[in-house]
Amino acid sequence: MSILILAFLIYLIILVIIGIWSSRFNKTLDDFLIAGRKLGTWPVAISAEASDMSGWLVLGLPGRGFVYGIGALWTSIGAAFGTLFNWSVIAKRLRNYTAKLRSITIPDFLEDRFNDKTHIIRGISTSIITIFMVAYVSVQLVASGKILSETFGWDYHSALILGFFIITLYTLLGGFFAVAWTDVFQGLLIVGILLILPIIGIIRLGGLGKIFSEISSINVNALSPSFGYGGFLFLLFAFVSMSWFFGYPGQPHILTRYMAIKEEKKIWNSTLIGMTWVIISLWGAVFIGIIGLALFKGLPDPEKVMPLLAMNLLPEWAAGIVIAAITAAIMSTADSQLLVASSSIVEDVYHKLVNPKISQNKLLFYSRVSVLSLSIIAFILALQGGVIYFLVAFAWGGLAASFGPLIILSLWWKRTTKWGAIVGMISGTVTVILWDKLGVANMFSNSLSSELIIPGMIPAFFISLFFVIIISLLTTPPNINKIFK
Repeated sequence: MSILILAFLIYLIILVIIGIWSSRFNKTLDDFLIAGRKLGTWPVAISAEASDMSGWLVLGLPGRGFVYGIGALWTSIGAAFGTLFNWSVIAKRLRNYTAKLRSITIPDFLEDRFNDKTHIIRGISTSIITIFMVAYVSVQLVASGKILSETFGWDYHSALILGFFIITLYTLLGGFFAVAWTDVFQGLLIVGILLILPIIGIIRLGGLGKIFSEISSINVNALSPSFGYGGFLFLLFAFVSMSWFFGYPGQPHILTRYMAIKEEKKIWNSTLIGMTWVIISLWGAVFIGIIGLALFKGLPDPEKVMPLLAMNLLPEWAAGIVIAAITAAIMSTADSQLLVASSSIVEDVYHKLVNPKISQNKLLFYSRVSVLSLSIIAFILALQGGVIYFLVAFAWGGLAASFGPLIILSLWWKRTTKWGAIVGMISGTVTVILWDKLGVANMFSNSLSSELIIPGMIPAFFISLFFVIIISLLTTPPNINKIFK
């Protein structure tokens, strides 16, 4: 057995141990879904960011750095400001309001916030979460298939099966406690690798000057923040790259981290830890792509640049740790998304609408069955593969437009109404699907390069925002004095 495979197996064993250890804390559905609101500073901070970044951070973003060079930093800037917005604008109020309402899921919060006795909001929000979260989990499985097949020389489908098995197993074992604590372990491993690998690459390739000189002979535009665009096209390039910012307030797998915070006073410390993690990780991911461009010149799949760089620059045992870190990033998001999607089905539909008197033990059992079922669906979707960066953009954009404007306004604008929420969620979802899946974007941008095409989340976000505000002004506001005090 090679040292690389041994390092990877040790990592998997650690994950299983964490899952078994944390399973003893799951006595109620609250424990399984949001850790009973008992998470401290480090688990909340690292888990929120690790569950956010996913395979996009270690495969998609380095691939973008490989293609666009310095210009990929605009994507990092958008993600960093989106993270800061969530911590400073969303986290505190969401934690406090969901605690007052005793909400343990986003559909719970929205139904209670708008006093919706008809359960229309719950039904719509649950459907949206299930659709886009399953799509999101399938992206993580695609990422696991890519990394494991590249590393061990397996075919894509065999690698996909292993990724499916690992992710599903420890999510079933430990629930949110397992997810949060494996995220801490995985998140620290990820940030360490993303900090160290670029530094090693810079040293091994003879310094930044030599790297930039090599890149200039390959593609001089990769050394420019504008990627060679000027005037309006440069502004469009930067704006499209930074558009990830708009997605942050609408991601249920991130928002549930804020709901799980043990004490409000821990939010500030969690913010500092989380932002430090994000800035280091985003910088490292882009520069891994840039260094890879100087070393490899060209790759059939740029999203494999990080594992290839590790295997070319590091000893075999160290490369094994890097592969483990990449797998960690993928799993730390997939497990969170499985729990969110499962909670939408079991808690938001079955428990609240079908069988309110069901026991906690049965709820836990059904939640695990739901996790397994959703994993299988995601696995089937992942069989076709795809480009991770754009697959994530669709799922991220769908959640961004459906929930982002509504979450912001529900926390900060008392006048937001039930019908504003309903129309906002529907309009955001429909716009994203029409824009990205039915080719509306291409109707407006046939003459533009792919990096200049406006993603669906941008028009969908603002259309959703518009409808939430307009419909709310035209309808009767709910009685919400119990949370806005």
